Amino acid sequence: MPTEAKRPGAEARRKQILDAAAEVIGGKCYHWATTKEIAQAAGVSERTLFLYFKNKKEIYRQAVKQTYRELFEALGRAAPPMDDIRAFLKMSERNFLAFLDEHPLKVKLLFQSLDSMGDEDLLDDFRDAFQSLYELFFAIIEKAKEQGEINEGVSTLSAVVCILGFHFIVANVEFLKLDWFAGEDDIYSVVDVFADFVTNREK
Repeated sequence: MPTEAKRPGAEARRKQILDAAAEVIGGKCYHWATTKEIAQAAGVSERTLFLYFKNKKEIYRQAVKQTYRELFEALGRAAPPMDDIRAFLKMSERNFLAFLDEHPLKVKLLFQSLDSMGDEDLLDDFRDAFQSLYELFFAIIEKAKEQGEINEGVSTLSAVVCILGFHFIVANVEFLKLDWFAGEDDIYSVVDVFADFVTNREK
């Protein structure tokens, strides 16, 4: 990596570029976004951009990884004491909604895996990131089952798929401007129905 990218403040500049890339690519898709647009959005020259990254593909890969880390951190903050899985389910959805509201284009970036079909490097990145998200929820649900918070008859796999699937639905309802939910209360009511089904106690 060039010397300039190792100077103090380089990590902040790198994050600045990746934040801009996530927004630009999330808004246009990988193939249509240009490094010139990314540089302009980051407030740097293209020359500076390439001091930190080799090419657009590397920028894209690193932007996806950074955005997944940010999403993991947001969802991880919902982790409750393991005697309150219902609180976790609600807080997880609340944190996801907050992340979606604050970073809609970054969330769109994470939905572009089909756009990278044919490129094994990009597909590997999406596979690894999505697998990590699955494992995060799987571990939390498994722990809750050990604590007796989840009904024994409920499959951990089924619970995790429902959680991830609902995040996917909520994001697409927002992106497609559908009127399925009148507001966040409607979303939380769905979470309550799911929580009633998987847990051993009433609301």
